[in-house]
Amino acid sequence: MSDLGLTPEELKRQYNEKTLKEALTFKTQGVSRQAALDYLETPEGQLYRQRLIEAAPDKPVSEIRRRAIDQITSGRELPRMEILNEPLVKIVPNGQQPSPFSPFWAKEADLDAAVKEGKNLSQHFALPIASESTQYDVYKITPKAPTEAFVNTVAPTSELGGQVTKPGGATQYLTPNRQLYEPAEFVKTVDNHLHIPLQKSPASPSPVPDAVGGGPERPKAPGMHGLAKATGIAGAAYGVYQGVNDTRDAIDTARSNREQWVRGAEAGADVATRGAVTGVAGAGGGALGAAGGALTSPVTGPVGPVVGGLATGGAAAYGAEKLYEDSRLQQWSKALGREVGELGYDHVSKEGRLLRQVNGLKEDLQNETDPAKRAQLQTRLNATSETFATEAERNGRYFEGRAGIDKAWEQTHATYPKVDKDDVNGALARHIDAGKRPADAVRGALSDAVHEKYPRALPHQPVENHRALSNEQLATKHGQYAGEVAQGRKDVLALAANKDSHNNLDQGWPKALAQERQAGRVKDGLNELWRDTGHLGAVRESMQERGMKLPELPAELRPKDTSTSPRSALSPQQARHHQLAQTQLGPALSARGHSPEQIERVSAAAVGHAQQHAHRGDVRAFHLSKDGERVAVVQESAPVSEFSVKAAQGQTADQHLERAHALAQAQARGHTEERSPGRETSLAAASQTNAGTPQHEAPQRAMA
Repeated sequence: MSDLGLTPEELKRQYNEKTLKEALTFKTQGVSRQAALDYLETPEGQLYRQRLIEAAPDKPVSEIRRRAIDQITSGRELPRMEILNEPLVKIVPNGQQPSPFSPFWAKEADLDAAVKEGKNLSQHFALPIASESTQYDVYKITPKAPTEAFVNTVAPTSELGGQVTKPGGATQYLTPNRQLYEPAEFVKTVDNHLHIPLQKSPASPSPVPDAVGGGPERPKAPGMHGLAKATGIAGAAYGVYQGVNDTRDAIDTARSNREQWVRGAEAGADVATRGAVTGVAGAGGGALGAAGGALTSPVTGPVGPVVGGLATGGAAAYGAEKLYEDSRLQQWSKALGREVGELGYDHVSKEGRLLRQVNGLKEDLQNETDPAKRAQLQTRLNATSETFATEAERNGRYFEGRAGIDKAWEQTHATYPKVDKDDVNGALARHIDAGKRPADAVRGALSDAVHEKYPRALPHQPVENHRALSNEQLATKHGQYAGEVAQGRKDVLALAANKDSHNNLDQGWPKALAQERQAGRVKDGLNELWRDTGHLGAVRESMQERGMKLPELPAELRPKDTSTSPRSALSPQQARHHQLAQTQLGPALSARGHSPEQIERVSAAAVGHAQQHAHRGDVRAFHLSKDGERVAVVQESAPVSEFSVKAAQGQTADQHLERAHALAQAQARGHTEERSPGRETSLAAASQTNAGTPQHEAPQRAMA
């Protein structure tokens, strides 16, 4: 790359204009083609393909498939679907305009963060050489109505036979049908690469890498995690050096953490943003804005009463300037003539206390002349420095995890409104302390917090860091948990089959209490099975990452062949209804103690019910009644219909889906054939597929 972060002209001159302009050698290193094809068979993938068809209905199926694969394989991972109701932005070389069909977009906040951090935009978005520019024009598109967007991370790319590679890493939003958005509008112009030199500590004369990867980089220390560049809490951006191999680097990392701590406290008193806390720039140029993070903080002494307030996140989160002014921590800091944030970091956080010890020992070592005492001080300094570096690295991962939780919180809260963010952040610390990577820790924290309000709504993510185990340990754990899952499944099924525990397990108990005790046993069994299944899944995931051969599961745990199942025959609309029912009804049903199998039966019944009333249009929403006994189905046309949850349990999920398929076939024939005197009879007969099974007709009463 040139000094401007672009492909050198000398290299480009070796290739003809067509090769560069049409990006003929451009390759993405994202998910595999097979993974993309498998994704297109899922409900979300079918919707993705449907949006491509809507955008170009005249294109053959092969072309639609090719477009879908090209777009999906541009990401490091398979996309996840989000409902979007805000503008998206795109960068194009200065003076150009975006194509009216391009599906690759981003959120403006993400782009602005990348610009502020001085990222090379061409590299961050992994653009082809033909799209490189010293400046980019930013355009935005706005959805005409809330619509689906498909989100993943830009994958690394290579071009010109691998001579030009780009890491990617930006979050991209795929929009397969641009007709759902307003025409693109110009927003602003940005530079490809902001060259912002870092201020260096007086103790750090050697060059260090900047926030966008420039400059020489020191090798990583054995056993230490590489500290990732991250986006800070509540919109604050901070950078940390990649590669920690000595105390100096750990102190630079700590400055970034200190910025997070101090900004959160300063925000409570509306203190103006400053470039640095102690006169030396923090790692990555310092934090921008206020941050609400909390370091590990065993609060003791006179600081105790403010834990949960200023010392663990800043008064801004509570909107209480009076709390700030009257707090004992604030009064104490005034007496010592120091900033409240600095005081909190240095005296309350474990990292801050260790940093003070390191600095004190370094000063003592400089002033000591006796060789024996110097040796003792050096030994203490080495041990304290190692402990401090470990704590600084831990907090770097913690803040990165907090950033991920904040970024996804709006969607998380919409899906699980009873979950409190503080509970998620509290759970995050446990997973971070287990040595997990930030992304894994966030998954575990969400699983823990959601389970408290919506039992078993998300797969269990054990606190234990299975990636830290050896191959032999993983194999042992696999055998242990495979056996426990198989036995737990048998036990739960046996418990659930006991319909009248009053006559056996709970003899002598009143019937109502017997039922309550039985329900508690089933719930405990399901929770234990959920935890064991999570452990088994984490073990297998770790084994697969290492390329280990996965042991065969017990027969009862092997996935069933679904190639001939009713699910494989679902239409795209039915698949969407099925996914919508699971999303909107699953958490509420789970909270009422329904098992995954029972939830699946209700979701499948919802598909059949929607198909039975297909003349009312597509389903807008499924709602569970307050008493949990009925499901309301809101379609494009009135009236709202409903069906019984209890009646839905009378059939298997496959039976419900078979009925939906039969209804769809009968309705399709009805659209193509002329109406005959016996048509009503034939349709009624088709709706009775699986003769003798109850039909979920809508009662003539409104929802409670």
